[in-house]
Order: sequence, then structure tokens, then C-alpha cells
Amino acid sequence: MPADIVAVPPGHLGNLTNQEERKLQEAWIHLLRLCGVQESVDHETPDRTAAFQEHLSDKSTDNFRQRLWSFILADHPDVLVLRFLRAREWDVEKAVAMLVSALNWRQEQRLEDDIVRRGDSVGLATNKEQSADEKSFMAQYRSGKAYVRGADKERRPVFIIKVRLHDPKLQSPESMEMFVLHNIETMRTMIRHPDEKSCLIFDLTGFGLKNMDFHVVKFLVHVFEARYPEYLGVVLVHNAPLIFWGIWKMIQPWLDPVIASKINFTSRNADLARFIAQEQLQKCYGGKDSWEYKYIEPVEGENERMQSEKKEEVEAARGELVRQFEQLSLEWARVKPGSAEATQKETERRDLGEVLRESCWKLDPYVRARTYYHRAGVIGPLGVVDYQAAQ
Repeated sequence: MPADIVAVPPGHLGNLTNQEERKLQEAWIHLLRLCGVQESVDHETPDRTAAFQEHLSDKSTDNFRQRLWSFILADHPDVLVLRFLRAREWDVEKAVAMLVSALNWRQEQRLEDDIVRRGDSVGLATNKEQSADEKSFMAQYRSGKAYVRGADKERRPVFIIKVRLHDPKLQSPESMEMFVLHNIETMRTMIRHPDEKSCLIFDLTGFGLKNMDFHVVKFLVHVFEARYPEYLGVVLVHNAPLIFWGIWKMIQPWLDPVIASKINFTSRNADLARFIAQEQLQKCYGGKDSWEYKYIEPVEGENERMQSEKKEEVEAARGELVRQFEQLSLEWARVKPGSAEATQKETERRDLGEVLRESCWKLDPYVRARTYYHRAGVIGPLGVVDYQAAQ
């Protein structure tokens, strides 16, 4: 296979069986009904809307539609839906229920309003204006305990967590959850189909009991299993000291079998090199990358577009594209997978999905506070990503 051709894994967009395509169509019918697309009620798929709405605190179709498209972000809409279908082994009703539950959870967490929209812009406030949780949120970014650097051999972003720099006594559980979710939401902007997953390194060099945070471990297990399924590609637990293995016996029973299967233990730099090329690996791990993390503070005025009157115009343009995609999805869901008509509709949806992706990046500066990765040049204009951008 030529180096520039990327193999798409089975069950992912671009490599679906006719049966999987049919499951995807059924999932979209359920979602379109929840979005209030009235024409979808005529489809042969049984109506489970009332049952799905039991997972929602707000049953408004307009609110559900807005939450769904905010979650989809800048990827092809099918990519998100397929994550949940794979996570529930292609049981459509369980997958849609899981997705609906995740959307409800995102609203309860105020993810778009408090975490995505505000992010580390809270660092622009004076010390007196910041809450205790906001202060500790910023302190965690400045500490360098967690950051993205490089990509592994599967082209997945490498997210490094230096556990020795974490002290659970220095921040509240709520602040830590906010920090975790902001990192996940930011990392999601760096992931692109067909490379839809991430590589996590838990660096346990210098780890001691004072660094152990059972609340964070449980929270991470929960969100990656139930709220962000299929985002983990591989987890590398690196350089674990002897004291860790007793803790590991306590953690193991909490792990979903799928997540557990992704965990690898590495004890030498050579072990990491099996997963990450030397050019992409920092020197502290035996690689050739001399870069070291240094947090770049937010800058006054970097989020001025969030207050711009043009936001409504950009949102309206994207909203029209969403409406077109919903109608096209309805037409596609009514044709038999594998037919010539289905192939035509799939092509039209793929092309429109690309336009949607571009529209999301045009909207992004109006709804997301700039992050360290924007300031460092890792995330560039229109979402172009360079995992090894120099600071």
C-alpha cells in the first residue's frame, strides 16, 4: 500500500458492510426524529423517540438538535454516530440511548458554556476575580502535568500525563474534572478521520502515594467508556514503580474490558519506541524531539470574535448546511445500502460533510476560547494541526 494511502479500519466511515450501513441509517432516523425532522416519522424504523427522551432533562427538539451538532464538531457527522454504534456492538437502540445520555450529561456539565467557551481565558481575569477552582485550573496548565506532543505510529496525537506533578490536595475534584474535560475537548479538535483515536502516556516516573488520585482515575474511566467512546487507541503506562502494582490491583476491576485491552505497560524508552517514532518522541523518553513544555499565557483580545456581531451570520450559514445535511440524510436512509442510488447519496453526504467541517472551523473562534495549542501553533487556521509545532 502506498505511504500516502491510509487504511480505514472496519466499521469506520469508508469501510462499512451493507449491514453496518443499514444500522447507521437506522441510528440517523432516530436522531432526526429527536431533532424534530418531521419527515422522518414515515420511515419503517420503529419510533423509539419517547424512550430516548427519558434520558434527557430538556426534551425540546431545538435544544437536542443544537446539542447534537455542538458535539459533532468539525468531523463528518457519521464519525460520531459510528463511535457509539461500535461501542454498543451495533445495537442501534442501545447506541442511540448512549449518545442521547451523553448529550444530556454534556448539558448538565455545561460543557459548551463553561468549559469550551471559557477554557483558559479565565486566566485573563485578575487574581481577585478568579474563583478558587479557576485558579487551580490555570495552575494545572502551568504545571505541565498534561499536554499533547507528537503523534504515534498510527498517526494518533500523543497525550502525556506526568503523574508525579499531580497532587490531589492542590485542587478540588470539580476543578480537576474541569481540567480533564477541557483537555479532552481540546484534543478532540486535533483528531481527524480516519485517524480517530488518541495515544495516552501515563508517565509514572517518580510516582509516589501522594500522587495517587482515585477520583480522577474513576472519572477518566467513566468518561472514556460512557461519554467519549472509541477515542482511546492505546494507553501506555510507563515506568511504573513497585508501589504502583498494589494500586493497580485495585484499579483493574473498574476497567471496562475494551479499555483494559488497550493498556500496555512500558518500562524502558525502547518500549515506547515500539509505539512512537523517535522523531515524534521527546528526548526525555529516548527520542529526538528536544521540545519541552512551557505554558503560553492567554493574551488580551485573542477571544474578541466571541463578542462579534458576525457570530450570528456564521452560525446561520452553518445552520443552513446542517438543515441540508439532515434532509440529505433522510433521503439516504430511505434507500437500500449497496444500491447505485445509495452510492450516489453517500457521495453527496460525504461532500456536504466536508463543507460542514470547514464551516465549523469558521465558527470555532466565535464559540471556543483560544487554547494553549492555538497560541503555540499546534492548532492553526481552519483547524490545521501540527503536533510538533515549535513554541
